[in-house]
Amino acid sequence: MEPNATQQTIYHQRIDTVIAYVRTHLEEDLSLETLAAVAGFSPFHFHRLFKAITNETINELTNRLRLERAAALLRAIPTLSITDAAFACGFNSIAVFSRAFKKRYGIPASQWDRQQPLKNSKIGQLSEAFPRYTLENLSEWANAGCLQVQQRALPAQRLAYIRVYDSYSHYERITQAYEQLLTWYEQRGGRLADTTLYGMSQDDPEITPRALCRFDWCLSVPTDWIAEGAVNVVDFSACQVAAIHCHGDIYQEDRALQFLFRYWLPRSKYQPANLPTMEIYRRQPVELGWEIYDMDCAVPIELL
Repeated sequence: MEPNATQQTIYHQRIDTVIAYVRTHLEEDLSLETLAAVAGFSPFHFHRLFKAITNETINELTNRLRLERAAALLRAIPTLSITDAAFACGFNSIAVFSRAFKKRYGIPASQWDRQQPLKNSKIGQLSEAFPRYTLENLSEWANAGCLQVQQRALPAQRLAYIRVYDSYSHYERITQAYEQLLTWYEQRGGRLADTTLYGMSQDDPEITPRALCRFDWCLSVPTDWIAEGAVNVVDFSACQVAAIHCHGDIYQEDRALQFLFRYWLPRSKYQPANLPTMEIYRRQPVELGWEIYDMDCAVPIELL
């Protein structure tokens, strides 16, 4: 029997809801029963369904997200101890964290280079598409005022989104999803002048294997709009962001993100919030031919 497309979409939307829940409750006890209830599936069958859709078990996903969050905190906060990072992300002992970290990245957490997290790690065996700037480069740009960081508040809003998987290996999926989302929005009477386009990177390619990285195209929509087909909706909480305006090719975005994570954050009174890195577009990428971009590269932040 051929699967019904609508039924497939419902399954994927429920699993996405679980993943979002795990990401925002990493410090809690994430039992099978709790996550099955979030998904609206029977606990008896949930583990099998989750594995079939994500290609990861629930425990694998939970451990991976906890490790990636801990790694992100260690990178952004040079003074943070390994023990504090482990407990903040839901590990109940430093021994469990240490074993999991070494298994994941191939090196002990104590030997992990916080400035160059890919160096000598198993994740780093993948080829890198972007240059790695030195701290001297970043310091020179800061002193010259080349990269201006602005802090501002983003309001709470409902976002309609389409998720793209493994976008680093399949760039065409990015443009296809963008076109699909805009078509859906305009068919429902939406005007581009009334919305904001966001690109949200749910995972960090310096910490997460690129085949597992997820990217969301999002449009702000009225609060009564609901999910439909491949388009899901989420109520995004208000947050503070540190942002750099980027006008140029995609390398400008990478430079801005390296500056924010490797230079600005460690010297600020902030840490990255448990929210995705985002692109806030000033102009639609299709207007500029997908070669030049006009956007703010933003990292959600919270006080240390």
